[in-house]
Amino acid sequence: MKTVGVCINLLSVHRKDKAEFTGTWGKLLDERGVKWKYIDCYDYNIIKNLKDYSAIIWHYSNFVNADLMEAQNILNIAASHGVKVFPDYNTGWHFDDKIAEMYAFQSVEAPIPESWVFYDINKCFEWLKNEAEYPIVAKLRRGSGANNVKLLRNFSQAKCYAKKMFSKGLSPTQSLVYKTYSKIQSTHNWKTFVKRFKQIPDFLWARRYGKGMPMERGYCYFQKFIENDGYDLKVVVTNGKCSFLARNVRKHDFRASGGGDICYDKALINDGIIRSAFATAGALKMQCVGFDYVVDKKTGNGLIVEMSYGFDYDAIYQCGGYWDSALLWHNEPLNARQEIIDGMKLDQ
Repeated sequence: MKTVGVCINLLSVHRKDKAEFTGTWGKLLDERGVKWKYIDCYDYNIIKNLKDYSAIIWHYSNFVNADLMEAQNILNIAASHGVKVFPDYNTGWHFDDKIAEMYAFQSVEAPIPESWVFYDINKCFEWLKNEAEYPIVAKLRRGSGANNVKLLRNFSQAKCYAKKMFSKGLSPTQSLVYKTYSKIQSTHNWKTFVKRFKQIPDFLWARRYGKGMPMERGYCYFQKFIENDGYDLKVVVTNGKCSFLARNVRKHDFRASGGGDICYDKALINDGIIRSAFATAGALKMQCVGFDYVVDKKTGNGLIVEMSYGFDYDAIYQCGGYWDSALLWHNEPLNARQEIIDGMKLDQ
């Protein structure tokens, strides 16, 4: 049997122990008796060497410009030669591109907020002046953790934002000021403070790689503002299983993503949300996906605002259970990495 390649993410290069970042994949493969090794998918011989692998697992990053440029292309080529890959095309083609996600959601009639995208400044101004109902949410295609997500409260703010987006644009790189503010707002005890302090080196390295990302310009992407009850949901579906976590909105803010203030109260999620998560993941044929849901305060309906195959696997594991497709709850943690590996059927 050929070897499974586990890609060393560029963000792990600065670590003394590369296995700290990707070793969990290797441990799970060892438990299944699958032969594997670390590989560098940016090696100049990677395409020539594809024949050496039965599968490639590459959890590439939205903070590394090279990953966003070429990672999915390399995986797609591998798949075209019969190599099993994660993420596959259906799972990764829209990664860290919120406009592409919107188009994907619309194609399967997933429950999403009303959304608008403009590529012409005059049409954008006309809509903002005559049709938009404020406040509206403005987002860049790229970025995570609520970075560069803005609430525009009136036409004046929206016009100023649009002018910038159709001129010099905005950087998708994580803001040090915003990240610091976000973490402070959602830190409530010493243990959490220490944990986040230890994450500083990783954040600084992520910013270093992210600085190579081009400015986002030449478009505007808006979503209808959905008033919530102070939280949003990360709902994960993989290999016929669904789990979740809830994230509390930051103090004096409307955003929750990236704050890290989480809980696992099942009263915050309803059957309709779970069903729609299963249905959307199935319709989009994704190996693994984490949907960001906002729950409309007025209707109680869950609406998907974003999705990604990449999320905090360990935080989802801490939920302690999952629903199956019949919506039956199982008191067994959802190990997303394990489910991804099992779903790839590497032993066949």
